[in-house]
Amino acid sequence: MPTRKQILSQLSAPELRKRLAWKCPLKGHSGHDGITHSACYDKLHGTQSEEKICFLDIEGEGLVADYAIMFCWVLQDAQTGKMYHDIITPQDIKKYTSHKREVHPKEDTRIVQSLVNKLSEYDRVVAHFIWYDLPFARTRAVICGVDFPNCGAMYQGDTWRMLKNKFKLSRNSLLNATTHLLGGSRKDYLSLSIKHGCIRGEKWALDDTLAHCKKDVLDLRDLYNKISFSVKNTKTSI
Repeated sequence: MPTRKQILSQLSAPELRKRLAWKCPLKGHSGHDGITHSACYDKLHGTQSEEKICFLDIEGEGLVADYAIMFCWVLQDAQTGKMYHDIITPQDIKKYTSHKREVHPKEDTRIVQSLVNKLSEYDRVVAHFIWYDLPFARTRAVICGVDFPNCGAMYQGDTWRMLKNKFKLSRNSLLNATTHLLGGSRKDYLSLSIKHGCIRGEKWALDDTLAHCKKDVLDLRDLYNKISFSVKNTKTSI
């Protein structure tokens, strides 16, 4: 979220005077001005910009972040459709290979940092079963010494939760939902040999993993666009 200093630097003198003179009328907001409560001011004056939304999928060595590293992440901008990604490299793996025994491996430090940098450009991140992607990324960030966005910095959305609360499918997996609600899925699976290849930094395995992750993001986007009518975006923090 923008700081007070950032808000002030972007305002003209007339707009600054208007915001400082305005008092927030909402109950419990104690008459704050249009700088302190910039979100309220923007909403009540119809100047609130459209939320910047992204779709996210990550791939890791395993499901728990104290015993697994991140292999790659893919993010798609909901407004432009442009895709961004990063993937672990042989250089990343070699950098953290030494005679010293680390309590936790940190080969994914660079791509965890690049993910955090990209996420900071958005207001809301959407994933399928976001209780994996964000907690995994946050845990890896702490282990690797990367500053993860604070609580309240951005909001989250979850197509798995939408399906659970508003639909009645036999399974709420991305594959099952896209198959039955969209008529098909791009999804494939990562074998154990592919994951082991990623740990060794082999190009064929990294390429397969990135392609898999991109397919999941495309399915996620299509599913969100199909079912998001059923819910109201809440301000649930990451």
